[in-house]
Amino acid sequence: MRKLHRWLGVVAAVQLLIWTVSGLFFALLPINDIRGAHLLEQPAAFRLGHVRLVSPSSLVRQNNELSMVSLDQIRVTQRLNIPVYLIETEQQQWVFNAETGEQLAPLTEGEAGVIASSRTRLAARSATWVTSIASGSEYRGGELPAWKIELEGPENANLWIGANSGQVQAVRTTTWRIYDFLWSLHIMNYDDRENFNSWLLKGFALLGVITILSGMVLFLVSLRRRK
Repeated sequence: MRKLHRWLGVVAAVQLLIWTVSGLFFALLPINDIRGAHLLEQPAAFRLGHVRLVSPSSLVRQNNELSMVSLDQIRVTQRLNIPVYLIETEQQQWVFNAETGEQLAPLTEGEAGVIASSRTRLAARSATWVTSIASGSEYRGGELPAWKIELEGPENANLWIGANSGQVQAVRTTTWRIYDFLWSLHIMNYDDRENFNSWLLKGFALLGVITILSGMVLFLVSLRRRK
């Protein structure tokens, strides 16, 4: 049993060390710094008294495809200097000028650059149009299509801007990428890094428990023998 315990301990110790190191990293760094919040500036926003919004009912009269949209799928936001209705279903996303009812096209590269310059003091290095992402990408679960704005600076930051909403969806820095890598090791999901209920994680957690319990049993047995 002692030999089995030693081998179980060696296998479990590697993952236990990874859990400890990654957990320490998560505990030491504020989550807002990891998310790059310190790189963003708060945008100026319109007041309701300064805009004249058309009603959602008028949008439906002009666009029959909106008649079955639920109320919780529509929101008022701001894109550049325009108040907009953002309507999102599982199949499609629409953006309308909330003052005129005109349907808006996705952001151009120039418009995305203007939004980036209004949200951060860092200069833009390049802009990339993104319509799909690979599993495990640094931009997961965000609005698509999107503009990926690479920023100057030591943090190698990428600003992800939704092409329809015009909202900053994510900021990804070197610190975030280290966090994401350690997170994949922590939850033992190395592909999409989202599933923390995998059998691999459960198996190693159980192995850790077995190792601890077997060690306690061996310790008690050795105490009795000494007596």
